[in-house]
Amino acid sequence: MENPGIYRFEKYSFKVITPLMALMSLAFLVNGAFIGGSICFVIGGLSAFSFQGIIISTADRQYLKYDRFLKFKIGAWKSMAAPSYVTIVRIKLSSRRSAPSPIVAPQDKKGARAFKVNLVVDGPERFVSICRGSLPKMTEEALRLGEHLQVRVLDYTTHEKRWIL
Repeated sequence: MENPGIYRFEKYSFKVITPLMALMSLAFLVNGAFIGGSICFVIGGLSAFSFQGIIISTADRQYLKYDRFLKFKIGAWKSMAAPSYVTIVRIKLSSRRSAPSPIVAPQDKKGARAFKVNLVVDGPERFVSICRGSLPKMTEEALRLGEHLQVRVLDYTTHEKRWIL
């Protein structure tokens, strides 16, 4: 049963180490190094089931950003200032900061953009990054977080910034 004072978000996270470990495992096995190949295979298998998430405890005013492999979570609880509001922002996926769009973008230009949900707090940290993905999913997640924390939600994805909750 879900605790009403706890907010959770988790998504699958693809790690580059998974195919790298599979290739290394194959190289080891071809050359007869069965111990090295099996170790790389196990590490690659564990990293294939990787999830990233965040847990926000409103009662304790803390949050946990973590990486989860099977049932094991890696992360630490951090204190959080009082939440102000939640924002949905548009981000451009880019490999270089100096170029306007260094990646190959689709013709409609929508595939080169993602959206991010931030929790703006009153403190030196300023905001806590919650998640990123497609606009409908991030809007749904921002509204869920805003209702959970009882704060407003700002849609910052277009030039017409507007409060949606």
